[in-house]
Amino acid sequence: MKTSYSRSTNRARRYRGERTLGGCLVYAGDDLLDKHLTVHPVSPGGFDWGPDAAPERACQLAIALLAPTLGLEVAVDDYHLFAENFVRRELTGDEWSVRLQDLRESGYREQYLHRDYPENTAPEPADVDIETIDLDTITYAEELALVRRYDEVLWKKGNTRGNLARLQAIRRGERDPAAEPFSTQWLSTQGRLTSPAAKRALGEEFETMGEFAAWACYATSLTTVDHVGDSTATTIRGLRPTLVRWFGGEEYIPQFDDDQETLVSNSAGETS
Repeated sequence: MKTSYSRSTNRARRYRGERTLGGCLVYAGDDLLDKHLTVHPVSPGGFDWGPDAAPERACQLAIALLAPTLGLEVAVDDYHLFAENFVRRELTGDEWSVRLQDLRESGYREQYLHRDYPENTAPEPADVDIETIDLDTITYAEELALVRRYDEVLWKKGNTRGNLARLQAIRRGERDPAAEPFSTQWLSTQGRLTSPAAKRALGEEFETMGEFAAWACYATSLTTVDHVGDSTATTIRGLRPTLVRWFGGEEYIPQFDDDQETLVSNSAGETS
């Protein structure tokens, strides 16, 4: 998943900690390890380790170690387990050192997968609301919760933060995807429609994305449009999940009124 956060931040071959009179210092190579507060701020005040460490400070160190080595999602989902079973149990003494390759070994990971203390305070999908949240100030943990909550209706191509902003604008009524111009280029890039004749005919038939989506999703038959045969109709019907994401939810796709089309079909059937 593309995000606004870089997984390479503070990645180093070795991490080491020193407990000094000035506090607990942790280094990524020769540089101080970033607290990764933009991932999830549990303890903005700093790090600690060992059995006497405050759980919050151990959690912040766990996040800071996991984010650049095992990825942001692992950091958000498992930091509480890593803090209790590795940071507080394995990192003892006033000094410690651990290699990047060791953190990536399955043996290290297995040491923190069997306990649930301290509590994971990262937000759950139910805790976030796309309509009310401030996307300019969210943490990665909040971004991940939003992505998980709106997974079925969130546009996937491009930057995640931009897609969340697009969905927010739709949900707030600030953007109407139904009014956006319909183009044959959209059919090529998003719909993967290859028939030039069909694309040309559809471009002449529909002016807006709302008109096209309503027809593609709800029309009784699609083959009434010139150059749209059974194979092309099947491809267009298959665009429904893509269109749901484009519109930010099925409820934002206009309904299609094909009563006239149904009457014509019935009349033709009675004549025969």
